[in-house]
Amino acid sequence: MAGPKRDEAKSILSYVRQELRYMDEDLRNDGLLPELSSLRSVYEQLSTLLELSDGRRKKKEKPEFPEDRKNKTLWSNLLKNQPLEN
Repeated sequence: MAGPKRDEAKSILSYVRQELRYMDEDLRNDGLLPELSSLRSVYEQLSTLLELSDGRRKKKEKPEFPEDRKNKTLWSNLLKNQPLEN
């Protein structure tokens, strides 16, 4: 991982560890289950960490339409000095 990604991963991991410690203490000392919002927060942070470690960011692929393919063919024919196809 590159420097900025490594720093981001470290901060995410420290946050998750701290939250899990709090949840563990509450469960051991008071017998209280963690709040749903706390669990969601930890889950979101772990999902972010997984995306970061896989090198995947939320990228959306640009859909390709039939007109795009036709335009690409026309441009490639023009560049090759070939007659246009209808």
